[in-house]
Amino acid sequence: RHAARFPIVDPTDPTAAEITPEGAATAEALGRRLSGYDRLRLFHSPVKRCRQTAECLAQGARQAGLVVEQVTPEATLGVDYILDLKEAGRLTVLYGDHFVRRWMEGLIPESVIRPTRAIMEEKLDYLLRKLAEPAAAGRRLDLHISHDWNVMVLRELLLGLRHEAAGWLTFLDGLVFTQCGSQLEVVYHDHRRTQRHPV
Repeated sequence: RHAARFPIVDPTDPTAAEITPEGAATAEALGRRLSGYDRLRLFHSPVKRCRQTAECLAQGARQAGLVVEQVTPEATLGVDYILDLKEAGRLTVLYGDHFVRRWMEGLIPESVIRPTRAIMEEKLDYLLRKLAEPAAAGRRLDLHISHDWNVMVLRELLLGLRHEAAGWLTFLDGLVFTQCGSQLEVVYHDHRRTQRHPV
């Protein structure tokens, strides 16, 4: 997830909130702490706060001596699955934190937001394609900067972790994906799952 942001003032335009100065500093500090890798690729949602986070991470990583190969927007990391921003905003105000559970359970109209299973499959396909891309010499780390809902969908559908039990996703929190042959390992904190996936 992106770094700490300012509050979303208008729920019908959740993309407007940018990261705070503290969020920028934290993302840069995280970039400086990256070690054990030679190269870093950063992919981010087209939403501005995700780009800002990626740029701060890149700055810190360069200070740590990593080669930053790219900082690239990716539509798949965004929120284009929200088909009706105005109605989604109204429903998030109406249901509060329960909106996500209703969405996970298929209780939000598909005219407003796409089903979570379809979103999970799209995000997972994207991640597998990125993992399969050839790497230059040395160890490469890819970081994908996205949004809490995206990560929560993957966390619940791949690891069975409901946000009510696992907690709402914090800033700069996320999942780790590692592929070795046809085995894909998914990790979130102390939860992990290995499953067979096509290369």
